[in-house]
Amino acid sequence: MDADKISGKILEDKIIEPRGYYAREIRKGEIFRIIDIEGKQVADFVIFNLNRLDERLSPENTVNLNRQVYPRLGYSLFSDESGRLMTIVADTCGVHDMLAGACSRFTNELRYGVPNSPNCRDNFATALKPWGLAWKDIPYNMNVFMNCPIQPDGNYTIEEPKSKAGDYVDFRADMDVLVAMSNCPQERNACNAFKLKPLRVMHYRPE
Repeated sequence: MDADKISGKILEDKIIEPRGYYAREIRKGEIFRIIDIEGKQVADFVIFNLNRLDERLSPENTVNLNRQVYPRLGYSLFSDESGRLMTIVADTCGVHDMLAGACSRFTNELRYGVPNSPNCRDNFATALKPWGLAWKDIPYNMNVFMNCPIQPDGNYTIEEPKSKAGDYVDFRADMDVLVAMSNCPQERNACNAFKLKPLRVMHYRPE
């Protein structure tokens, strides 16, 4: 499948540079596509109900209501009020994460001893500031293309992504939503294969 091919009207097509961030309003029925341009690059992803921003993505509800830890084709992303926010309607990779959350300056300092490092939580806060949302308003997230297998002993590990150049995921809005994405700046574990790369996003209205 070709990431450039869509059936509908493109509303935005944008490159997100390494360590970059993005936010956009998506209307019900429209599609938001995240494309891994070079392969092995993670996109941290959050969603809000556009008409009431205090309703937001819940990884716990999402896992419980899908009865599945790993996002896949047909998997819906649910809010903290069990609202269906978006659904995966195309996926050329098939390996993503709902458990690992987003890196922050605090977790990076605790794990790696590096203060004030670039991180996804701060990226989200910057991207969402125009909508009046602050750092503490950011929910935990889905990690698109992140590979965190659960081991037999219940532990999970952070491995290199399985995504290849050109892989993409399409999210259909099931209500009017506000989405935000961080092009993950983590360089101290394998989540981006130790190399930061650009991502591409497309917003389109299907025919």
